[in-house]
Amino acid sequence: MSGTIKWEPGDALIFTRVVEDGSFTAAAAALELPKSTVSRRVSRLEGALGLQLLRRTTRRLDLTDAGRAFFTQAIQAAEALVEAEHAATAVLSEPRGRLRLTAPVELGRATFGMILEFGRAYPEVQLDLDLTNSYVDLIERGYDAALRGGQPPTGVLDGRQLTTDAAILVASPDYLASHGAPGRIGELERHELVLFPRWVQDGSIEFHTRRGSVRAPVRGRLTVNNLEAVRAAALAGHGLGLLLERLCADDLASGALVRVLPDHHLPLGGLWVVYPRTRFLSARVRALADFLVEAFASRS
Repeated sequence: MSGTIKWEPGDALIFTRVVEDGSFTAAAAALELPKSTVSRRVSRLEGALGLQLLRRTTRRLDLTDAGRAFFTQAIQAAEALVEAEHAATAVLSEPRGRLRLTAPVELGRATFGMILEFGRAYPEVQLDLDLTNSYVDLIERGYDAALRGGQPPTGVLDGRQLTTDAAILVASPDYLASHGAPGRIGELERHELVLFPRWVQDGSIEFHTRRGSVRAPVRGRLTVNNLEAVRAAALAGHGLGLLLERLCADDLASGALVRVLPDHHLPLGGLWVVYPRTRFLSARVRALADFLVEAFASRS
């Protein structure tokens, strides 16, 4: 090799097309390139190799011995590239392979039925679900997607919104039978609340209504930093609980919990399926996002 002229893999592919089509003109038409470009790329390849690959005459092209040997290897490489392209396209078009998904514990419980349905719908996808209340760096830890509540993803993450989030006040029938239900927001401080510290500031919680927002003093002997524990305590009649609406939907439907002060809620942004921002989103992640969006839409 001469070492002073550099060639690119595309030069070899153009060379194989010239040989297969039998002329520079036919190859240029097939590749939708100017004939001069095709000729220049083949000449660059020959210059870089320090070998004559083609004998050019006014009527025909003939392969030299070196050209025949190079063509045999180049056509195999071209076929391998086509197979690689097909394999990569299949990964992007057919949902299959391992899908690593992470979610907070309470979100995992609330959406686990949907995730199981997704697994049944796409049997070629192997689900690896990690439930943790710790923040997970998807890129650093190699996760495909996450379920998260809050604001839209930014930076290196992209995502789709599944639903809006709100927390509502609930209580068990036993608690209400013993203590009554608050008739207005100002009566909350007379009741026992199971407190979730993230939503309490200076001993009060800001609720939203159709007329605006109002801050209400609250009290409670039990404070826990896990919404599943808040739900369990409310079910046990320990006090009023402020819970994500989707987290207690089944309890409300069954009557195990009852909503109180239904005009008041705590808006919390949205529920999202998020994933690393990429130009080519894998089929399994795209299928998961589409499935969850449709599942939440049908539920609402």
